[in-house]
Amino acid sequence: MWLRLWRKAASPSSAQGITRVEPTSTRERFMSERSAGSKRKSAREKIAGAARSTGSFVRDAAVFAGDLNRDGKVDREDARIAAGKAKKVASATAVGARKLSKKVLQHEMGKDAAAGAAIGAAVAVPVPIVGPVAGAAVGAIAGVIKNVRSGKK
Repeated sequence: MWLRLWRKAASPSSAQGITRVEPTSTRERFMSERSAGSKRKSAREKIAGAARSTGSFVRDAAVFAGDLNRDGKVDREDARIAAGKAKKVASATAVGARKLSKKVLQHEMGKDAAAGAAIGAAVAVPVPIVGPVAGAAVGAIAGVIKNVRSGKK
């Protein structure tokens, strides 16, 4: 027999002569708990619960990040606020780039790099995979190398 009789439990049922049985192995214990209507959740139930809680967490995080006016919903007003902030950031970036470019172009190496970038971008436009950005980067590197080799300071 897979089950072993255990000592009488110290419960009201022991007075009536009913004995408790305890499984001998972990598997038997698990199976007896499952068959006795245990409150354990199956793996499917656990995964479904985790998915529900994850979904609500992601939804709440998205609303928190997207609700810029803190009215509890993401709507057109939030999009208008986001567009305004993006405009301010782009404007500040352009001003910073302009100041930096003025400083860079005062130096001979900067002038050679800018000329090389312009040529590299123009040459790379018709090349399908490379594109103007990569061409400008290669051209700028070529301009700096030219400056270093020529000895201009």
